Amino acid sequence: MTDGLPAEFQRILERAAFCSIAAETRRGPHVTPLVFAWFDGRVWLTTSRGSVKARAWRADPRVAGLVQDGARAVAFTGRAAAHDVLDPSTWIRTAVRMPAVTAASVRFTAKNARFFAGYAVDARRVPLAWTPPGRVFVEIVLERAALLDAGEVRALWGAWDASHHTAENFRARRGGTDAFAALPAAVRSGLGGSGPAALCIAGSRSSVVLPARWAEEGPDLYAAMPQGSLAIAGAREPTFPVALAVDRASWWRAREMVGAMAQGVGQVFLLDRLRAGGRSAEEKVRRTGTDPEGAALVRIRTGRLVWWRGWSSGSVTIG
Repeated sequence: MTDGLPAEFQRILERAAFCSIAAETRRGPHVTPLVFAWFDGRVWLTTSRGSVKARAWRADPRVAGLVQDGARAVAFTGRAAAHDVLDPSTWIRTAVRMPAVTAASVRFTAKNARFFAGYAVDARRVPLAWTPPGRVFVEIVLERAALLDAGEVRALWGAWDASHHTAENFRARRGGTDAFAALPAAVRSGLGGSGPAALCIAGSRSSVVLPARWAEEGPDLYAAMPQGSLAIAGAREPTFPVALAVDRASWWRAREMVGAMAQGVGQVFLLDRLRAGGRSAEEKVRRTGTDPEGAALVRIRTGRLVWWRGWSSGSVTIG
């Protein structure tokens, strides 16, 4: 399916360090950042054999991802295929693709050598799930992709839907427990109260991961982005499942990474179409660090938080 993927797309896929990758689960989309490699027209990555993603892809191989190289980004959707030496159901697939799988493994190791160096430094503390015996190598075949620059859609590859559903009135919720209050103190302080994020939206065809900026405001989280990029998510219902991933990455040591994912329900507000509450919505957009001109605002009412800090992780249900 990647025949004809424009070179401009591929250059970003080759240079980017991380991929925010999403799987479909019964709780809605689940998105977290992972290191990856682009090789042979595929995205290649590893995940723990017992991870949420590995389990989800065994039931539903649909994938959504986002890679960012500075202000430029590629959002894509596709299908995941696992290569697992402990899973006989993958052996025939791996045997057929063995030359490509072997070469992709070499490319993945070379590109992410600095992280493997970090594992070596922290060898005594690395859990089994983070070591090669506990990992599954995953091949992702792209079905469509979008090139974005500073959040604006510049080019599309494959079939995309475009739709804008917006509420007519905006009113912020007052009071209540802060959205990230349930996170461990070290995680919450490491993330701050606003910044860049990856927003995964469950659209009419499949989930789509988009670059956004986020802010915490009382019991809700807000994500802002240009209207054009939000439109390609294809969210046609008034509310829809979402997942917002925010993190503080490390250049080479996994033990220094801090992040959180909020799963919940999203609602869209297009500032230029609001009949009431426009000033309040504009203030929320500015709070994220986004220019309100032509902006879309997504309010997220969180139902579950997943967090990670180094080798530790956990989750908590809200409400």
